[in-house]
Amino acid sequence: MRCKFPKNTPKSARMVLREILSTVRYTIQDNLIGLYLYGSLAMGCYNPRASDIDVLIVAKERLSGKQRKRVVEYLKRVCLKGERIELSIVREKALRSPRYPMTVDLHFEYWGDVFENERDKEILSNLYTTRERGFCVWGTPTSNVFSEISAEHHLRSVIEDIQHTRKYIHEKPEHIGYDVTVYWILSSCRVLAFTREGKVFSKLEGGRWGIANLPKKYHKMIGQALSIYQRVKKHDQNWKHEELEAFAEHMTSTILKESRLIKRLTTSTRLGPNRK
Repeated sequence: MRCKFPKNTPKSARMVLREILSTVRYTIQDNLIGLYLYGSLAMGCYNPRASDIDVLIVAKERLSGKQRKRVVEYLKRVCLKGERIELSIVREKALRSPRYPMTVDLHFEYWGDVFENERDKEILSNLYTTRERGFCVWGTPTSNVFSEISAEHHLRSVIEDIQHTRKYIHEKPEHIGYDVTVYWILSSCRVLAFTREGKVFSKLEGGRWGIANLPKKYHKMIGQALSIYQRVKKHDQNWKHEELEAFAEHMTSTILKESRLIKRLTTSTRLGPNRK
């Protein structure tokens, strides 16, 4: 079973991906179409100490309850060892005519969230990212599996996400399962970058874009988020409440205002991908 990996993929991540593929293939056999990566590992900025391994599994038909249970139990065992895996299983049919929101057969997040056969608003942004900058580890090539998704659908999905997670930016990581403050700062930067340039960025790239393009008064905060994300410095739980709220308000209002421009742009055309 030959696998391909993005350049500079750490040995530990390669082992995890091989195990995931082996487990899923053994479980669903000929129902498996492919295993695909999106996120930092696919985009070349994966940090083993901080990044998630973001995986999409595409299947021909819906998995049985027994099959889904077996995959979840395996993923829980792996994550108990410290791996940070986010995995979704979607059917090929759903990819051929994606709708918002879209039904996901299984979604697993390493901090404990699991849902099955539910309509998911975030999945469209993951599919968009996979098509634009994803990587096929095994199976049918990405371009032959993932249909085009409008930039507007992608934008709507990521805006829903930052509006939802904004409510938790003052929570401690141990209460949520991940560092929402750092996630929100960097994610809001990459969402704004998308509204202006139509480019799909990782959180690391989004933060760097923010420092290059946002008002100077926000640079220190974004730089701190980048340092924590890259594990250059330990998590600082003493974010200044007022400064964080001011940044969140500025980013939210700016994104909502500027995203209206994209709706006009995408009525007749699709924003180009970033393949750098």
